[in-house]
Amino acid sequence: MNARADRQRLVGQARLLGAIGVPAPVGPRAARLARRLAGRAGTPLAFADVAAVPDWAAWPAERRARLADFAAAAACAEILRRTIDGRRLARVARRIGEPALDAVLASPPGLVAAFAQAEGALADDEAFCALGAGVLLAEAGRRPAVVARLSELFAVAPLAIDPDRGLGAAHAGRGLFMAFEAGALEAAA
Repeated sequence: MNARADRQRLVGQARLLGAIGVPAPVGPRAARLARRLAGRAGTPLAFADVAAVPDWAAWPAERRARLADFAAAAACAEILRRTIDGRRLARVARRIGEPALDAVLASPPGLVAAFAQAEGALADDEAFCALGAGVLLAEAGRRPAVVARLSELFAVAPLAIDPDRGLGAAHAGRGLFMAFEAGALEAAA
């Protein structure tokens, strides 16, 4: 990537972060006032925060939600391997597809650290989505201002995940998601 492309990417990420949670396109002064009224004045963004925004933040909501489902499935891999509860397996298969569930079950043990929240996340769809959102937010690292803004992109309140533990699940989920997305595009061609 060249310097111009890097600058364009950073400007796009800054605009995206500024637009999250704003109800309609407004001028910069109105947006600043809206952030103050919403209590955001205490969480300013630094340049490093803007640079740390993951690429999925600019994705359409449906694609981002699907990535979150794959991330949640990766985070639940250890429990999914041990479960015999057909309802739990069916819930995950419904969200990511049976071939993707088979890939999660076939992943090497210990690839992703076990999560305490994984057991509860398999109980219902909302908890599963919240785990996936929390795992994705681990990609933002220890940047509370970025995490707070990106949290608004999800339909559910994300679970608080330790970024160090969540990063492994986020990467595993992303790899699985990209592989299956590429396969779907190939099959459609």
